[in-house]
Amino acid sequence: MDKKPSMSCTIIGSLCKEIQYIKSRSTSINKSLANCQSNSLIKRLKKELITLTKRQESIQNITEAMSKKDSLDKLSIEFLTEVINRNLILH
Repeated sequence: MDKKPSMSCTIIGSLCKEIQYIKSRSTSINKSLANCQSNSLIKRLKKELITLTKRQESIQNITEAMSKKDSLDKLSIEFLTEVINRNLILH
């Protein structure tokens, strides 16, 4: 059986990958901040964390909007919501 994934599954998969990137990058930034001595680098890293946080919030808003659509796979949306909620960015 050759079944193509639905558009919503493809989008949800892409959003999950982006959330994982945000988690990985924010973890790396926080480790760098703990060891950083340069004020200009600290400022840039904190600015990047803010950008990552805003992107995560954007993905969360997209997910909430998708959850209101009856035609989309609810289980996939619940999975994405769980991934987002587990990805807390520490400042």
